Amino acid sequence: MPAKENQVVGLVRFSYISKGGFLHSSNPQEEQERKIFAQDRMERRFQFFENLALRSLLHQNDQDFRCIFLVSKSLPKEYRERLEDLVAPLKGGVVMERPFMPQYRAIRACYDTLRDEAYKYFTSFRLDDDDMLDVGFIERIRKMLPPVARDKNDGEPVVLAFNKGLFLEVGTKGNRIFDGCERTPLGIGTAMITPLKNSGKNIYSRNHRKLPAFFNTFSEVSTPTWIRTIHVDNDSIPEFTGTLDNHTETEINAQLTDSFGISRKELMLFKP
Repeated sequence: MPAKENQVVGLVRFSYISKGGFLHSSNPQEEQERKIFAQDRMERRFQFFENLALRSLLHQNDQDFRCIFLVSKSLPKEYRERLEDLVAPLKGGVVMERPFMPQYRAIRACYDTLRDEAYKYFTSFRLDDDDMLDVGFIERIRKMLPPVARDKNDGEPVVLAFNKGLFLEVGTKGNRIFDGCERTPLGIGTAMITPLKNSGKNIYSRNHRKLPAFFNTFSEVSTPTWIRTIHVDNDSIPEFTGTLDNHTETEINAQLTDSFGISRKELMLFKP
């Protein structure tokens, strides 16, 4: 039986607590749990997840993908059940739990669980639970397979970095939306196409900013691909590596409607 072409699998870390990988993940497990599972923080997280991350997955033009929602084994039952109810309508969605362990080991184990060797390529992408993808993301990475990967014979992965998008800054004095075009890949809007014989690698194998130093990387800067949120719970201080404020408010409003199916008014309702 001929191999299928390209399996696409994403991973969203939903308040996952680990050894390493985050700003405070060197702290003891109990201390992380108090901070991460605090009720006010979890309510803010669900606000972003339901209205940005999950919404963008549910509205992808191409629904032929799987998505893992990685949670901690210690995630309180009420939040686990709430997450599962929200994810249920996503055909390819699955909630996976892992114990307190090194972050990358947990991520790789999740990807390996869904990896189907009937496919010729395994494409992994990542999405934070407070960010959003444009509705054409899955469709676009599938169409880009032939020119960037199929003719390579060295078995090494190829990275697709979609570096153009929008930022939503949520603050106590009001929200702000501005656009940007990054020089180096963000965690969001980035995918890795991996031939089956090198299938152990995935989009989390390296720090997203450093991916071009380790893998052939195709950078696309013409399509608004992501909305990244900036807020009080960001794990790290946002860094910008490219240009900002390239478009007018009218142009940004058009991008929000055409690429994300969301309005400026909706984004202004997010609370800090």
